[in-house]
Amino acid sequence: MSGYVIYVGDTETTGLDPEVQDVIEISLCRFSMDSPEDRDQRTWFLKAVNPMTIQEEALKINGHKREDIIHFTKAGKEKYLEPEAVVLDIENWIMEDDVSVMDRMLVGQNIEFDIKFLKELWKRVDAKDTFPWDVGRGKRSLDTQGVCNFIDLCTGRRRRYTNLGTLVKAFGVKKRKAHRAEDDVAMTTDLLIKMLTPLVPVAADAFKECYTDLDQ
Repeated sequence: MSGYVIYVGDTETTGLDPEVQDVIEISLCRFSMDSPEDRDQRTWFLKAVNPMTIQEEALKINGHKREDIIHFTKAGKEKYLEPEAVVLDIENWIMEDDVSVMDRMLVGQNIEFDIKFLKELWKRVDAKDTFPWDVGRGKRSLDTQGVCNFIDLCTGRRRRYTNLGTLVKAFGVKKRKAHRAEDDVAMTTDLLIKMLTPLVPVAADAFKECYTDLDQ
């Protein structure tokens, strides 16, 4: 792949605080704008290790069941894996892209929420040093809401809402079930490609002279 390897990501969690609540679902879709139709999407389910902090409202939204995510059921034990195992599996899958961390772009709808939870997850399993994205201080991450704001700025139009459901409808993307990481990633991927495809050749030509000799 040339250019960036893009990872569209989404998480489902047991609440809103990454320091006390858990990631219980992660979905990632990998592709490049050179061949956006060539995608590889994977989804992982994780055991909740802090049952006392689970917020029932969060589970109502994302559809996960308390008894499953804390391994009270056989089905839950089989589906929701230990966080250490999931992190290792994700890292091994990501390494298949054969690029450096600087060549990966992490994208999502309200991606800062997911970044905070992902970073905390890697920290909890003592894998902070192998976090596979360079997203510190907003580097190499992109929010689809920001892309939409950029389009609005260029067109001079004002959009009332930028939530995923509204943007999917506005840009003619297939609607899927909301608040399911796998479906949200599929929608966000389609949305990103729909927004970027006409912009990429224009930007590549218009701004090709604005890089220094040290830039890649």
